[in-house]
Amino acid sequence: ARWSAEDMAEDVALALQTLALKAPSCSHCGKEGAELKKCSVCQHASYCGAACQNADWKKHKKTCVTLEEVWERVDAAYAAKEWRDLLKWEGRMEELMARQSDASCESTLAVFSLAHRAGFRVTGSTDHARSFVGLEERRSPLLANLQRFRDQGEAMCELADFLCFLERQSEASTWFQRARDVGAAHGFFSVESTACTGLGAVALNEGRHEEGVAL
Repeated sequence: ARWSAEDMAEDVALALQTLALKAPSCSHCGKEGAELKKCSVCQHASYCGAACQNADWKKHKKTCVTLEEVWERVDAAYAAKEWRDLLKWEGRMEELMARQSDASCESTLAVFSLAHRAGFRVTGSTDHARSFVGLEERRSPLLANLQRFRDQGEAMCELADFLCFLERQSEASTWFQRARDVGAAHGFFSVESTACTGLGAVALNEGRHEEGVAL
């Protein structure tokens, strides 16, 4: 089945609801509740009270800066291509995105996605691969909203490749199918061809040899 406009709208809605679904919790002990108080400097970390805040300070002081300073440090790390420095600020990503347009949210997701891709290439860590997948799943509907369909199709194919690495073949097949549909709908032959090749590889990995050869 082709990826419809209704499917795309549903994905966008789910992406935008992610932040709202997260209940606030104490940055030290993890307790959830409405009585939490935010750090007066960064306005990001929340605590049950002074005891938890004091206990967490050694860890928290490394990222206790204003949102404007976070932007400056993210930009500097991105310009220097320092993926490890970039990922130090991933915990503030949702806060950044809460104030952004679709275009800026897409750029922010792309920055942290690239950092995890670089981390994966250096370390081979499945944690980086999983984080890359999660970010790209959120980024894809935003690319569609911005009508950047070539970028969306290419990003879908790379997302599917990572899912193959994680041995999540069924999900990989779904994303390759979506990429193929985007490529076909907008006349991007390279995207469609890459997606079809990926679908063939998934079919072979799953033992569906006839389908793999046909694709």
